[in-house]
Amino acid sequence: MYLFSIIVLIFLLISLGLFLFAIYKLLWYMIKIPQKKKEIKPNIGWRIYLGFRNVIFQGKLFKETSGGILHALMFWGFLAFAFYSSDLLITSLNPSFVFPIHGVAEYAIFFTVDLFAVIVALDVIYAVYRRWIKKIKRYQGFNGFEAAFILALIETLMITYLLLSALRIDGYTKGIPGSIMEGLPPTVTPFSYLVSRLIPHLNGPEASVLYWIIYSIHIGVFLIFLAYIPNSKHLHIVAAPFNVLLADDKPRGAVEPIDFEKQTRFGATDLRDFSWKDYLDFYSCTECGRCTANCPANLTGKTLSPRSIIWDIRMDLMQEGEEYRKRGAPSDFTFKEIPGNVISEEDLWACTTCSACVEACPVMINHVDKIIEMRRSLVLNKGSAPKQVLEMYRNMESYGSPWANDPSTRAAWAEGLNVPDLSKDPETKFEYLFWVGCSASYDPRNQEIARSFVEILNSAGVSYAILGSQETCSGDPARRSGNEYLAQMLTNNNIETFKKYNVKKIITICPHCFNTFKNDYKGIDLEVIHHTELIDELLKSGKIKLQEKKNTEKFTYHDSCYLARYNRVIDAPREIILNLTDNFQEMEMNKTKALCCGAGGARMWMEENVGTKISHARIEQADKINASTVITACPYCMTMLDDARKVTNREDKIKVKDIAEFVAENLKN
Repeated sequence: MYLFSIIVLIFLLISLGLFLFAIYKLLWYMIKIPQKKKEIKPNIGWRIYLGFRNVIFQGKLFKETSGGILHALMFWGFLAFAFYSSDLLITSLNPSFVFPIHGVAEYAIFFTVDLFAVIVALDVIYAVYRRWIKKIKRYQGFNGFEAAFILALIETLMITYLLLSALRIDGYTKGIPGSIMEGLPPTVTPFSYLVSRLIPHLNGPEASVLYWIIYSIHIGVFLIFLAYIPNSKHLHIVAAPFNVLLADDKPRGAVEPIDFEKQTRFGATDLRDFSWKDYLDFYSCTECGRCTANCPANLTGKTLSPRSIIWDIRMDLMQEGEEYRKRGAPSDFTFKEIPGNVISEEDLWACTTCSACVEACPVMINHVDKIIEMRRSLVLNKGSAPKQVLEMYRNMESYGSPWANDPSTRAAWAEGLNVPDLSKDPETKFEYLFWVGCSASYDPRNQEIARSFVEILNSAGVSYAILGSQETCSGDPARRSGNEYLAQMLTNNNIETFKKYNVKKIITICPHCFNTFKNDYKGIDLEVIHHTELIDELLKSGKIKLQEKKNTEKFTYHDSCYLARYNRVIDAPREIILNLTDNFQEMEMNKTKALCCGAGGARMWMEENVGTKISHARIEQADKINASTVITACPYCMTMLDDARKVTNREDKIKVKDIAEFVAENLKN
């Protein structure tokens, strides 16, 4: 073995040892600290799909085009470079090693390596431009030494590769132990050939010295990178592929229930209350900031940053976890409470649970579930919540609704409409239960939506009934604000009512009720339909017909987070609107990227005193495209946007209508 090979072996063992020790500590934290159990279903086919889509092809990154292309090219470059790096490292340890692939396949591999070396080198320059010259907002605060150091290492690897390959092309490395890619035609590595034409001619000794210097730098950078990865933000290179492959396969809109008979710790109070999968989420964070860049609270001036929530808990884990490990995991170790200490309560309550952060995250971290768990800790363990939320809980307990309204008046909106009411006539036969929801039952503006939808149902001859005074809140506001006990009480009550009337199909005009029935209600088989889906079906089947299209004014559509992002009901409302008008234009944030109205996660019952109101930002987006009517498909969105247009002096300029109202006023008799 050559002296150089011995030196490389020593440093490789040191680097590999540091790498493995860091991984050992991370796995130790993940296994030893959490007390919350988490089971992952095999679901092999789906996980293979995720691996190809989100790891190999970097699918989720392309939700932001420029940054997505930047990262994807760098990732693919590293995959291509794996062949070169493997060849280089093995040959440095065993100079007699011969690359096992020959002929056209070998040429294709090293042509790809050569191409991506240039692409990645340019990519790094572009990354520097984006971070420190263009100063993209989502990188601010995360542009320190570590980001610069990693980019410098990557650029050094690419440049040293090109120089080594250029020296090979000029014949300077022939016969040198450990040199690789010997015998490849210059045309196989055209960019290296171009570099060889640019560097000055050298004599043999000079070239030999230069080769060993560059070779040593390249190997040294490679080994530094290996040791540094698990101790840096680039831990995601190791953790993120596993996080994607082990992604939670529960429905997007579902929240994990608490088993109050078995569990003794409620919510996430400290590090012990997160699962091993949560820890993998923490490790996988790339610090890219896509979550925060899409967070409606952050976009409107609140301090909430989904990235900071994940990153701050990760930093706490690294600090407390290491102390806990060094002390031998003592039973009397006191972990720091996370809500109120590591993460501010203000940030936890600023979340609308819209899931824009989860949608944007390229490595499939679930920020919202962690926020809800920390809310549960505050509510269930301390009884701590904003005063408006506590009042909402009291109303739900007393009146079955977030408001203090007499349940006997719940169906007052339907007077004179001949709506079948099971609370008055329990023997009524029906196919669909029309779940009205609290907003449309009690709020005068949203009652108009219920009346319009009934007009559509009657026009189509749909068999339906309502629960009237026997309807209570679905439990969504309680569940998403952290009061799982109250949510389960309401859920169980509703399930018993559904069983009593043999309910099989539910139509609802509220995406929050739609989501919670569809994804949170267990122990009952329900077909849950949103009113946009039913209206679309009625139009396509010809059961309702519309008047001629209205093109005199411009329409736009606001996607409800719980409809579009959580449950992918995107096309039906648009198809309905296009049946009514050709003068339709999307707002700048739409479909799964739509800006929240600000009401989810029980935010509808909380004051919004910091920054711009989210609903005001959304109505401004509608105004930017000169829309005269904003179509909604959610009572919460109706309330928020209707209020926003009034408060921002757009009452005479913009109307807000639910899609049921739009259809009802254009029904052909």
